[in-house]
Amino acid sequence: MVLACTRDCYDTCLFDPVTEGGLLRLRPRPDFPTLGFTCARGAADVKRLSSPRRVKTPLLKKERQTVEVGWDRALSELAERMKEAEPRRILHIDYDGNQGLLTWYLPARLFNAMGAASTDYSICSSEGAEAIKLHWGRAWGALPEHLQGRPVVFWALDAATSFIHGFAIAKRGRRPLAAVDVLWTRTMKSVDLPVLVRPGTDVVLALGVAREIIERGAYDRDFVEKYTYGFDKFATYVERYTPEFVAAETGVPRETFERLVEFYLEKPVTVIGFAIGRTENGGEAARAISLLHALLGDPAGFYYSNSGAWGIDFRYLRGLHLSSPSRVVPMGLVGSEIGNFDVVYVWNANPVLTLPQGNRIAEAAERGDIFLAVHTPLMDETAEAAHLVLPAPLYLEKDDVVYSYWHNYLVYNKAVADPPGEARRETWVMQELAKRLGLESHPLLREDPWDAVDVAIRGTGITLDELRRRGVVKLAAPNYYRYPTKTGKVEFYSVTAEERGLPPLPTYAKPREGWLVLTFPPSPLYTNSQFRDIYGDPDAAVAVNPEDYVSPCVYLYNEYGEVLVRAIADSAVPKGVVAYWGIGRGLRGEPINAVARGEPGPYGGTPRLYTTYVKMRPAPCPGQGVFIRG
Repeated sequence: MVLACTRDCYDTCLFDPVTEGGLLRLRPRPDFPTLGFTCARGAADVKRLSSPRRVKTPLLKKERQTVEVGWDRALSELAERMKEAEPRRILHIDYDGNQGLLTWYLPARLFNAMGAASTDYSICSSEGAEAIKLHWGRAWGALPEHLQGRPVVFWALDAATSFIHGFAIAKRGRRPLAAVDVLWTRTMKSVDLPVLVRPGTDVVLALGVAREIIERGAYDRDFVEKYTYGFDKFATYVERYTPEFVAAETGVPRETFERLVEFYLEKPVTVIGFAIGRTENGGEAARAISLLHALLGDPAGFYYSNSGAWGIDFRYLRGLHLSSPSRVVPMGLVGSEIGNFDVVYVWNANPVLTLPQGNRIAEAAERGDIFLAVHTPLMDETAEAAHLVLPAPLYLEKDDVVYSYWHNYLVYNKAVADPPGEARRETWVMQELAKRLGLESHPLLREDPWDAVDVAIRGTGITLDELRRRGVVKLAAPNYYRYPTKTGKVEFYSVTAEERGLPPLPTYAKPREGWLVLTFPPSPLYTNSQFRDIYGDPDAAVAVNPEDYVSPCVYLYNEYGEVLVRAIADSAVPKGVVAYWGIGRGLRGEPINAVARGEPGPYGGTPRLYTTYVKMRPAPCPGQGVFIRG
């Protein structure tokens, strides 16, 4: 039996479960690409089965107390609330807490069948993916094999922390490594060529590198002529991105820039981090970085997200082939638009802590403006704010089909533990709610969930029965020379974008001046807000450059709100940047995302929260001293 970790993580580790009268541990498979090791989260999943924060029975908040109730009463209460509301005033919030096809995608069928509102699923990779598609027609790229024995650039990704197997493969190849980031991460400190860039200016750096490749005549003329469109327009456009302009805008010294250009002439693989799409000019940067590999004649030379490469029909799973949401809300704006809803149903996510201004969801629930229901395995901030909490199993307690957005293994996860108490899986809740809402005869709800999965994975070339028999299947690599753009080629000048009223070339808007930039580098202990039941809460502290340090405790504030945190002077953080590791809360318990920027990007709608502009002022912090690191 093989299990795949279902976390929202590049690696999607493969495990052999070790059992002896029960599940003892998960042993990482020694073969490629898991390589026999895992992260602190993967190692802790078995512990979470018996976490004291497990939800075991439905909980209903009535006035000043929360009581345990049976499933019938819980679902009847929820169904009545949903019947009383207009469908467009019912919002479901779900995301990638568990990447299983039955866990994440399929329950949306109920809400689409009734015409409820949906988010746009934009919080993570959407902006970069949609931007890259404007030129390539797809966002997928390099597979794990492509990282072997080649130089690698980790751009806007602390791979040593959050992509440990990709980083290990690159290190084992003994070829030069480079990294581009806005602060001195573990990865930046570990590579041969670290490139520190000012927040929001990555696109300038990438277009500057493109200019130099063209100026030196080092681009692949055969590939450009045969497989691309609009090269001449692109070449003319990038002439303005001179080394002098690059240095002035990005802060990258001329010598470092020249070294990066030389690095790219060695045809490296670029791993473009999802973080890029959450920044100022992030979609533009993703576009520009990907086009470096069109110049180099290397269509498998960049990796962003491979979800779209396997042929899984995610739209079919959600039922979008038959029904659509009545409205779609950008995830970055859910907090600010919460007043437009009466009922909010959450699964597979913790939006109070993870969405920009997610605190407003909790505040609306406390005021009684919304009825908040949550289906979750463990108590978290959203569950604590909810009127109704429904117990869910963890991934080790249910069968599911799991894919990776990096490697090409599709896995049938077989349950290896029993769910506690009355925990029920997401599709069961969907079907039971459908009965109470009179929707059980809708075609989307009549279809057996496993039959829907079978249909959805047919594009991978295998059936559900075959996957069940084999347990794990390595899918075929995609065709890197097929480009579903308007011209059928890689579009340096994007006709696809132009026809949609979008800029045909990557553009640059100067970042806001006079503000500090709050960003959120990853922590090795947490996947988004998960695993705090094992490792405790992240430190309610930000790191700032010693020159920006003003007080042991500070208020971070902007037009969205204010958060009180400790401040740590850290020389690894450049001047003008504020870093909060992980996703957590301030000293008063307010989510750090209370000040996060929710403004959607122009391509995929991802909020620009990693370029959150803040001001900082001293705050009273009794008993705290000055902290110096680095």
